[in-house]
Formats: sequence, structure tokens, C-alpha cells
Amino acid sequence: MNKTIVDANIILRVILNDNADMTKQALDCLAKNDILIKNEVMAEVVYVLFKFYDVEKQDILKYISNIIKFKNVHTESNKVILLALETFSHNNLDFVDCLLYAYNRVFGYDIFTFDKKLEKVLKNIN
Repeated sequence: MNKTIVDANIILRVILNDNADMTKQALDCLAKNDILIKNEVMAEVVYVLFKFYDVEKQDILKYISNIIKFKNVHTESNKVILLALETFSHNNLDFVDCLLYAYNRVFGYDIFTFDKKLEKVLKNIN
């Protein structure tokens, strides 16, 4: 079975449950397909929830963690996403910077940045 890539709106409808018809369709899609959520999509979901819907960081972590627990829902790396979400929930970093931090921790990638906040978090682990 091919993976189905979903966009941010599918994940947002499931989390927000703000349109009954779209939420039902989104849940059906998630239930009936082998789903891949790309990191770019995850970053958009986090951004929209945080900036436009004022969802607390801890709640964002909880909502996304619950979605990616399903056996048919995949990300490019659950370890990276979960660490990035955890880092985002405890720091004053943008989610994309938290993804970079997580890539460093999970895969050992070197991160070259001029971002002082990210640099500080990275130095605290090395």
C-alpha cells in the first residue's frame, strides 16, 4: 500500500474539531490509509496552532503525540518530531529550530547557525 501524505489542514481539523464534516473526512483519511506526515507539514501545524489558535505548547505536544501513536501514521522520524515538540514546549525557540536541535541530538548532525537562542540550546548539550 502506498503512503498517503496529508497536509496541515487534515491534522488541524482532527486536532481542532472545528468543522464537523471536514473533521469526519480527516479522521476517515487517517483511519483508512497508511499516512506520512512530512516535517514541513508538522512545522506548519505547530505554527498555526501556536500563532493563530493560541494553543499552549504542552497541548500541541500532547495532540501531535497522540496522532503519531497510531500504527498507520508515520513521520520522517518520530524520535526527531517528539524531541522537537518536547524542546519546543520547554524553550523559547521556533519549532523549526527545535527540529534542527532534534536532528543534532538524534542523528548527530552538526548545526551551523547564527541564531543565538538555538546556539545556546545546542551548547548546553555538547
